[in-house]
Amino acid sequence: MSSNLRLPMRPTTLILLAGLSARLVLPGVAQARDPSVSMQLFDSSGNKAKPVQVKVIGRVADADTGLPLPDFYVTTGAQNRDLASFDWEEKSRALFTQGEFAVSAAREKLPPAVLIEAEGYLPQSSGPIAGMEAHLNFLLKKGAGPSGVVLTPDGRPAAGCPVYFSRLKDLVFLEGPKLSPASKSSRTRSAVTDRAGRFSFAPDLDAFALLVADDAGFAEVKLENFNSPGEIRLQPWARVEGALMIGALPGSNETVRLADAFAPYADYPRPMPPYSISVKTTTDGLGRFVFPRVPPVDVKIFHAAKTGRAGADTLPITQITNLTLKAGETRAVTLGGRGRPVVGRVVLKNYHKPIAWQDQLFWMDSLAPEPPDCPNFQAVQRHYHAAMRAAKNQQDKDAAFNRYAEEHDRVARQLRAYYSSPAGRGYWFSKRRFVLRFSPDGSFRVDDVPGGKYQLTMDLREPDLKLDRRHSPPIDLHRQEINVPDSPDGRAAAPLDLGVINMVAQLNQGDLAPDFTVQTLEGKTIKLSDYKNQYVLLVFWAASNSPSAAEMPNLKETCAAFKTNPRFAMIGLSLDADIASARAFSLENHADWTQGFLGPWSETGLPDQYGVKSLPFILLIDPGGRVFAPGLRGKMIQSAVETALSGPQ
Repeated sequence: MSSNLRLPMRPTTLILLAGLSARLVLPGVAQARDPSVSMQLFDSSGNKAKPVQVKVIGRVADADTGLPLPDFYVTTGAQNRDLASFDWEEKSRALFTQGEFAVSAAREKLPPAVLIEAEGYLPQSSGPIAGMEAHLNFLLKKGAGPSGVVLTPDGRPAAGCPVYFSRLKDLVFLEGPKLSPASKSSRTRSAVTDRAGRFSFAPDLDAFALLVADDAGFAEVKLENFNSPGEIRLQPWARVEGALMIGALPGSNETVRLADAFAPYADYPRPMPPYSISVKTTTDGLGRFVFPRVPPVDVKIFHAAKTGRAGADTLPITQITNLTLKAGETRAVTLGGRGRPVVGRVVLKNYHKPIAWQDQLFWMDSLAPEPPDCPNFQAVQRHYHAAMRAAKNQQDKDAAFNRYAEEHDRVARQLRAYYSSPAGRGYWFSKRRFVLRFSPDGSFRVDDVPGGKYQLTMDLREPDLKLDRRHSPPIDLHRQEINVPDSPDGRAAAPLDLGVINMVAQLNQGDLAPDFTVQTLEGKTIKLSDYKNQYVLLVFWAASNSPSAAEMPNLKETCAAFKTNPRFAMIGLSLDADIASARAFSLENHADWTQGFLGPWSETGLPDQYGVKSLPFILLIDPGGRVFAPGLRGKMIQSAVETALSGPQ
């Protein structure tokens, strides 16, 4: 239905006979990191590019007769960051006549495009448009959209059956006990079959799949495999029943949920299937649950544990079990009841407000090395960055981007094939997540963790009820790898005790920087409060720390650029075990700014007061003694100082 056409890099005349595919990233119930995720594109400063207007002039004619079309619609848009789709501005859709049009399309970082539609014809896209002006010719072919007949599982016409026409950016939501289509994206089209089970849709450039979810059965048909008019035979619904165990006891009166399960790129150019499954149930006194009507597709069952803040934006997912269901089957599953508990206690330093630990939602994710045969975007990204660095003009940049887009699509299709293979599916669906249940004193417990490697993630945020968790200010982020021993008999009552886990509240912009008194490497005494009315670049470092050495060129450049400015000062704070090592490192690297000596990290409390988690730790303090810019690295160091000193005095 589509082909990949690219415009030359200068204004030209081009005859277009097909369009491009598209997809939209939509959130699922539970997300996991894609190990082969491609890069995001920004301008050289890392900021969003300012939009410019591109003039597009064109003609639209019948492909058979060559005559201008009397009426047609033009919609402007821009290429999406996924590089396989376009974001069409529906408000820009305008009617044109007599076969000619002229529009302006906004270009930011990614190229603009236009979409041509006319009744009775197949739609076309210009593809990404380069340059500031384009002259295009479109020859539209007559044609119709998907059509066919829906049959029940026993081959009879399914009369009065809703059929959903899923486009690349549409989604049908299957919800409730019967997993019926409760709602759909605003532009999802639907039709009801007639007495003979027939249906039809108008053509659409972004057509992706046909979906049927009815009492008679379920069907999903990708249009790349569907020849109109064609038959859609419904499959009987599956059934899932089982029990939830928490340790040796049944998990009674607990929430169990069922959702769609899909591997990355399995539906490329979509990021996920054209449907979203979401249904929950409550276990009985023996921990039993049942989902009576489930599509025969990949699904996941999980325990939505009673933890985390009520009404929060994150769902507490634990004990995930992935299932590939067959039509008409009944599958029995047990959640939990195997493995061993993991326990520990969190102590938060350098923070004085109360923490409601029971409201925290932290987790453990299973760890497995990415398979060596799994495709990835690393080489494509390296070539793109090299080409952009070597580009001498905008034409070179456009050519580099076009090559990157083509390679991105090639690797994405390789990933689709990999994650559709038994090896790829096995790797992805083996991933597990377990949530922590907290007590008021910060102690936690994770039940039923099978043996293996895990990563513990504790992302502690300020308790701001007005903001969702993702936008609340961070307090500290702690990650830790854990090896859970195997349980010889399937379940072990003895827990793995992680002991005390120390978290340290980090300083944020506007926080008051703790004062300190320290001896310099020359034996002088300095205080932070001695530097009132100056911006102070504070650097925690150690000679034994290789990242500290790697950051020295940027620190030396910053010092050289601003050392004569009376409003600026630099202070280094060494955390080396002995002062001799700190002196030698400072002299060898020509660190010509004030250097204080704190001694071993374990013997000074100042790093905890500043929320230091790793070295080097660099922040800029304003003349009022408050943090102006925390967590500086690389070129950000000099940029932050320059921004501060260029402001009002």
